[in-house]
Amino acid sequence: MNTTQLAARTMAALVQAETALAAARREEARTAGIATRSAARAKTARAAAATARRDLAKAERTGKGVKAAARKADGRTLKAAALTETAREAKTIATAARRTARAAARRLDRIALRAAAAATRTVAKIAQRMGETSLTSAPADDRTLSADELPAVEEIETHAARYDDLDQRAKELSKLADAEKKWLRQLPVGIYGGVVITRTPGRSVLDGDQVALDYVGQGLTPPRKATRTTFKVDATALRAPLVDVSDLVEAPAAL
Repeated sequence: MNTTQLAARTMAALVQAETALAAARREEARTAGIATRSAARAKTARAAAATARRDLAKAERTGKGVKAAARKADGRTLKAAALTETAREAKTIATAARRTARAAARRLDRIALRAAAAATRTVAKIAQRMGETSLTSAPADDRTLSADELPAVEEIETHAARYDDLDQRAKELSKLADAEKKWLRQLPVGIYGGVVITRTPGRSVLDGDQVALDYVGQGLTPPRKATRTTFKVDATALRAPLVDVSDLVEAPAAL
């Protein structure tokens, strides 16, 4: 059986295991609810039986209503015994359902591991065949003007100088913003006047370095894809003295 067929068969088994686990968990929840309700009814019945027995003892001491109290005590005792047995059976069924659900979960974990291994082998085989071939097409290059469409040099210099000025200012402001953010990150979560500090757990990302190491460890070439061409504009010759952005934004103070 080739790797693709094995991966497909394992994925099908994984789907079946997920379906079985969902059904087992529904049954576990259903039987657990029945067991909980049965235990509550049995507890109530036992309390009523105990009260009836105390009433019987009182009737025997006073010699009044002994027969009625005895019938009541016997009836409630029998009812409590029956409900206790029912609760015991419901608990046994719920325990079995819980064990079945846990077994289904363990089986799903085992199949999931096999499916992951099969998928990894399939991807590794494809990557080995492709080698360093790009797995995705490179992004489209920028549209460039033809010689007839080129604007005047003065217009190009104007746009380049404007871009260089804005780029320099953006970099300065970005550095100052990073400094302020670094200062604020020292604060614990809380509310400080009109400022609310919160922290949200970060998302997980694929560890590219570890993936590359895993591929190299198996003697395979890590899959790669092309990136967009780098575009740079050098207009330093047109650069005019800029206003120091630090004069506009107050530097962060020490905490």
